[in-house]
Amino acid sequence: MKVAVIIPPYATLPVEGQGGTERVAFGFIQELNKRGIDTTTIGAGSSNVPGEFVSLQDKAISDLEIDPTFSEGSRALRIEASYIARVANYLDKHQSEFDAVFNHMRAGFLLLPLAKYLKPPIITTLHLPIFPQLATALEDYAHPNIVTVSKSQQEPAKNVNFLGFVHNAIDLSEFTFNQDPEEFVLFVGAMGEHKAPHLAIEAAKRAGVPIVLAGDKKREPYFSEQISPLIDNQTVIYRGEVSGKEKADLFGKAKAILMTSQIQETFGLVMIEALASGTPVVSLRIGASDEVIVNGKTGYVVDDVNQMADSILKLEKIDRRYCREYAEKHFSFQRLTDNYLDLLKKIN
Repeated sequence: MKVAVIIPPYATLPVEGQGGTERVAFGFIQELNKRGIDTTTIGAGSSNVPGEFVSLQDKAISDLEIDPTFSEGSRALRIEASYIARVANYLDKHQSEFDAVFNHMRAGFLLLPLAKYLKPPIITTLHLPIFPQLATALEDYAHPNIVTVSKSQQEPAKNVNFLGFVHNAIDLSEFTFNQDPEEFVLFVGAMGEHKAPHLAIEAAKRAGVPIVLAGDKKREPYFSEQISPLIDNQTVIYRGEVSGKEKADLFGKAKAILMTSQIQETFGLVMIEALASGTPVVSLRIGASDEVIVNGKTGYVVDDVNQMADSILKLEKIDRRYCREYAEKHFSFQRLTDNYLDLLKKIN
């Protein structure tokens, strides 16, 4: 079998730090090659991936210097649109070379009109939330072969004929199980009101446990007004953005990860990275939290800050070894790849 995997034009692979979609696509490509499946990765810039890589744009968007003035405000969006046009042309010319196409572009749904006429089936994964206008557009297709990264992601689009959903995965070898955490809880994410680190701080304070904040992307004036005054480097410690071994080490040492997002997260890699470290997750009930967390077994799903504080005080009831084993069983790239190939069989 030979397949094409289309990645977004924003970054090259492998990616460091942020870039959940790219990290998932990279792990998927690696696993396909381990199984003897020939892959052609379609992207921008120069990526180091197993199999063949076809670059349809000289640089990834993250490597471009884009003038941030008003006249250039839409430049990244227009570059992405031009990339998608090139992808469509490439697939049209080379369709006979592939048995299937896995489309992981953020705006990959733009290929749906073309997909009806191509020989190989195209499975398009939506990694971002589905807004009403997109849901309406997808309803026009009888068999769009659309996949989401969680069941909850499909909720705003009940009339869309989804092919299925496949939970995201991580490279489990990057995270080491830690049975003996230190006395702090952890928040990982953007320092913005949409992620609500102030709620995580409030929960930790009510539980009497120090909290470490790890994340960049400071949204102003939110960070300066609501977060910075609380940082005392004793009960509230700010580490900035972490990645690689530093991030894995921090995950393993934490008593728990606190998830306080105010938006409908489609999945949340942070949750499964924590579980892979043996660290339970305490999350507000939003997005895919109910799908990832086994309440009372790998963490707690709560409705407010008071319940979150109470759950922090019950962490000794969670078996950290079970958290790791659950991650190994449900969130490996072996499982993810099995699920995608099973969905491909449904089409064929």
